[in-house]
Amino acid sequence: MYSEHTLFRGALLCATLSVAALTPAVGASMSRADWQRVQAATGRQVSALPHGFAAARPAATYTILHNFAGGTADGGGSTAEVTLDNSGNIYGTTGNGGTYGGGVLFTLASDGTETLLHSFGGAGDGTSPDGAVTLLASGDIYGTTQDGGSGDNGTLFELTAKGKYKVLHSFATSEGSFIRGRLVQDKAGDFFGTALFGGPSGNGSVFEYSAAGTLTVVHGFNGTDGQYPEHGVISDKAGDLFGVTAFGGANGEGAVYEISKKGKFKTLYSFTGGADGGFLYGGLAIDSSGNLYGNTVNGGINNEGTVFELSPAGKLTTLYSFKGGADGANPEGDVLLVGKTIYSTTTSGADPTCQCGGIYEVKSSGKAKTLQAFTDAEGDGYSAGLTRGGSTFYGTTAGGGANGYGVVFSLTRK
Repeated sequence: MYSEHTLFRGALLCATLSVAALTPAVGASMSRADWQRVQAATGRQVSALPHGFAAARPAATYTILHNFAGGTADGGGSTAEVTLDNSGNIYGTTGNGGTYGGGVLFTLASDGTETLLHSFGGAGDGTSPDGAVTLLASGDIYGTTQDGGSGDNGTLFELTAKGKYKVLHSFATSEGSFIRGRLVQDKAGDFFGTALFGGPSGNGSVFEYSAAGTLTVVHGFNGTDGQYPEHGVISDKAGDLFGVTAFGGANGEGAVYEISKKGKFKTLYSFTGGADGGFLYGGLAIDSSGNLYGNTVNGGINNEGTVFELSPAGKLTTLYSFKGGADGANPEGDVLLVGKTIYSTTTSGADPTCQCGGIYEVKSSGKAKTLQAFTDAEGDGYSAGLTRGGSTFYGTTAGGGANGYGVVFSLTRK
């Protein structure tokens, strides 16, 4: 499974949490609040599923572009999507490895050559980046770290096109902590993102970092409107923001929310944990009509997770319920929408031996297909989702590969 990913995240969440405390059996003895914090931070650790389905015939060409080596000379444990530039170079982050062990910011050229642009964890720096970076036309790179900084709550950083690195903001607990997910920039040059924990009520926050360098909490979650916002926000053409929370909402099973350009907050849908799904980990996608698409880790007909569509009027349609066999289970990756087809990743199931998850495709009609079943050798466990570059998708895995530290991969649809 993705034990390396889980152990790493658990250590960041609280040094007092033992490895055993992150297993479902021991987790059952924890308080519900503490267990939800662990799940929100690490995802759902799932034991091998006794389904025995045969893996689906690959519907795409899967290629490993880089095997992370860990250690001081390379990164490892990437839990973030990648970003592409106009020349086809890949940019991304890893949660560990590098000079100080706090992760790296890397670029991968089209010929496979890797260059480490920054090692996190030095004095005053952030550690353990857990989100895709934003690459501006100027060549400047912006991103966040979930830990480190002056308050040890995470940072927002910049790496200029000339290679100068700077921590732009160190988060205070009241602003948010455990910063993860991709930043979204509006037309004014302001960035928006999410903090999993912290904020005014300790349940996470949505923040804005202005072009002038000022950070503002746009919304602090209180539990009833959502709890623990996951993996950033997306924006529509009007500048309204949309996102998900892992838990909270009217039923405690997670919610989809909207924040208007004027700052007005609204819960669009609260999940029940039943047939509609529950526990949201991956980010949303939006179409030109304002319909939102996402996935849930749990719930659905088989309690293995769902893929859903949410209309602007708040009507939820479950497009697919995972079975936990060759189709995978427990989707945790951010959703990518191409036309009317949804792409993302599952964390378990798919390959009958490894049960390491895979890459799925779900049509708006509800027809599903496994494009790639992850294995130990090819990269396994948690994958943050896919980035499109023409007819090819790119991504990372947190574990597996030749060295066990995860991989950067490409997937070309047949």
